[in-house]
Amino acid sequence: MLVTAVALQMSGVGAAHADPSGPVRPGTVGSAQAEATSLQNRADAAAKDAARAAARLDEAKAKAQEEAQNAADAAATAEESGKISDKNKADAAAAKAARASADAAQAQLEYNDKAATAAQAAAAAAAAATNADREAASLAGIKDGTATEGTQTLPDTGVFPDNATHSDNVDVVGHVRGVLSSNGSCPAFKATKCPAFSSLNFVRYEKLGYDVMVANGTGGLAIWSLKNPEQPEYIAAVTVDQLKQPGETMTQFWEGENLTVDSRRKLVFLTRDSGTKGLFIIDINDPWHPKLLGFHPVPLGHTATCINDCRFIWSVGSGVRGASSPVYVTDVRDVNHPFTYSQAVISDVRRTGATGGSTHSVDVDFDGVVWVSGSGGVRGYWTEGKHLDPATKAERYATAYDPIPYAGGSVTGRESAFLHNAYRFPNALGDRPAGDVVLITNENNNQDCAKAGVFILASLEGTHDGEGITSTPENPVKMTQLATYSPGGKPGHYVDPTGKAGDCSAHWFTVNGNIVAAGFYEQGVRFLDISDPRNPQQVGWFRVPDRAAGPDGPAIIGSNASSAYWHNGYVYVPDYGRGVDVLKFTGDIPGKHEKKVCWNSCEK
Repeated sequence: MLVTAVALQMSGVGAAHADPSGPVRPGTVGSAQAEATSLQNRADAAAKDAARAAARLDEAKAKAQEEAQNAADAAATAEESGKISDKNKADAAAAKAARASADAAQAQLEYNDKAATAAQAAAAAAAAATNADREAASLAGIKDGTATEGTQTLPDTGVFPDNATHSDNVDVVGHVRGVLSSNGSCPAFKATKCPAFSSLNFVRYEKLGYDVMVANGTGGLAIWSLKNPEQPEYIAAVTVDQLKQPGETMTQFWEGENLTVDSRRKLVFLTRDSGTKGLFIIDINDPWHPKLLGFHPVPLGHTATCINDCRFIWSVGSGVRGASSPVYVTDVRDVNHPFTYSQAVISDVRRTGATGGSTHSVDVDFDGVVWVSGSGGVRGYWTEGKHLDPATKAERYATAYDPIPYAGGSVTGRESAFLHNAYRFPNALGDRPAGDVVLITNENNNQDCAKAGVFILASLEGTHDGEGITSTPENPVKMTQLATYSPGGKPGHYVDPTGKAGDCSAHWFTVNGNIVAAGFYEQGVRFLDISDPRNPQQVGWFRVPDRAAGPDGPAIIGSNASSAYWHNGYVYVPDYGRGVDVLKFTGDIPGKHEKKVCWNSCEK
C-alpha cells in the first residue's frame, strides 16, 4: 500500500526547482539532475564556508576568553599594589579584552550568516534532489501498456435502449452496464438513484493499437476494451470490496465525479469524497488485470484533475473552512510515495477575497491554463512556464503549488450561482477572439426548468490578470455573460407521467469543433452549436425513457445522464442509472477540429 501523506509546507519545497513545463522527457530529468548536482555543489561550498567561519568563531571566542582573563588578572594586581603603572597595565588589558570581545561578536555574526546560508543551500539541494528523483520516477513510469490482449471478459447486464428517443442526426449504436452498486444511493430525483456511473475517461494502448474506456461510479471502477468502439467489451473491474481500506465498512464508492487518468503511465485516479477523503491509485498497464496501488488521503475529494503532465493533481470539494475556494495539491510523480502540500492553493474564484466557498472542478485547457470552478466563479491559473506575476509585477516560473493567476471571476448576473465546471474555448467564436469564450455549467438540480442550472457562455474580456486588472471586495472583476441554454421547452424535453419535468440541470460536457455534447441528467444529452456564442442552438438530442418489463421488451432504466464524451467519432454517455450509452452524431460539426477532444486535463 502507499505510504501515508507527507505534509509539506508549500514554502519548504520548490524555489530551487527547474521549470518542469511540458511532458516529462529524458531531458527534463537530466535538467533536474544537473540542477540537483549544481545545488549540491553550492551546498558543499556553503558548508565549507560555514565550517571555516565556525573555526574562526572558536578562535575568536578563545582569544576573547583569554584576554578577559588577562584583564581580570591585571585589574586584581593594580588594586592590590595601588601603583599607577599597574593601573595603566590594567586599563590596557581591559581595552584589549574589549577588542577581542568585539572581534568574537563579529565572528559570531559572520558565522550566523554563513550557517544560515549553508542551511538554506542544503535545503535547496535536498529539495532539488527530491525533485530530480521524482522526475525520474515519473519518466520511469511511462509505458505503452501490455502488448497481449487478455481473454477475460465479464458478464454485462446491459439492455440496449431500443426505446430511446433522439433527433434524426443521433444514432444509438451501443450500451454497456458494467460494475454496479448494490445500493447506489445519491442525490437524485429518479427512484433508481445512482447504481451506475458518474464519469469516464480513456487510456491509449500503443502496443494494442486501441483505447480502453474506464468509468467510475458507486459500484467502483469498470474497464472496457474499445477494440470495437461501438460495442465496448467489459474486461475488468475494481469493486467496492477491493477499494475498502482496513477497518472500513464502505458499501459504495463516492464519488469520483470527474475521473482523471494518466494515459502515459497507464494510471487511474479515483477521488473519494466520503469517510476519509483522498485518492485511490490504480495501475492498468494490463487493463484485464488492474492493480490497486493504494489509497492516499487528501483533505478534499469531490473531484481531482491531473495537471502538468500528471506530475501533480489538484483536488477540490467542500469541508475546508476559512479558505477562499481551496485547492489541494498532490505530487504524484512517484506514485508509490505521493505527498500532499499542507497549505491549500487559495483560488478565490469570486475574486473578492472572501474566506469561504467550495470548489467543484478543475479543468485544464489547451494552453495549460488550469481553471477552478466553484461557488460563485471560475478562475484560471498558470501552473507551469514563465509568466508575469500580477502581485509582484515581475516574471517568474509558475508551479503547481505556487500558481500565477490568469483570468476569470464571477459571471455578471450569476454571482451567487454554483459554477460546476468550465472549458476555455481555444478558437474564435462569432465576434469573440480566440481564447475569449469560456463555457460553464451552473448546476442546480431542479425539475422546474426555469429554476434549474443552465449552460453558460461568458467572455473573459477585462478579467486578465496579466493586463493589470485588479479586483477588490467592493468592486470584483467579473466575466460578461454572453448567453445561456436550458433544455426546457426544446425538442426532446422530458416531462414525467405526473406532469413534472425531469431534472433539467446542466452537468458535464465536451466539445468537438463548435458542437457541445452535454449531459442534462433526466433530460439526457443535448448537442449545441455555439458558433454564435450569443445565440447557442440545440441541434440534436438523446434520451432514454423508463420502461417496465412487458410485451414491449425487458425493463429499461431511463436517462440520468452525467456527461457526454466525444471520443474518436463517438459520444460515450456515462449515466448514473443506466451505465454507458454509445452514440454517433451524424450532423454537421462546424468550426476547427482540434487533434483531441479536450476535457478534465487537456494539455497539448
